[in-house]
Amino acid sequence: MKLRILTGVIMGTMLSVLISGAITALNTGVDAGYPGRWLKAWALAWTLAVPLAILLGPVARAWAERLLR
Repeated sequence: MKLRILTGVIMGTMLSVLISGAITALNTGVDAGYPGRWLKAWALAWTLAVPLAILLGPVARAWAERLLR
């Protein structure tokens, strides 16, 4: 259970940082206000991504195992 939660936190954090950064840059550009806009977007993304990664990680693993059979 600890591994599942830690994996979800790590995956959710990495994905939310990368995706929110890319989408913020694409939608609003990179200028002096970018860090603030990205941080706001990342905070929202992180609060969604981490719980979803924890909950859906086992489902994704089960699907991957079935596909590899």
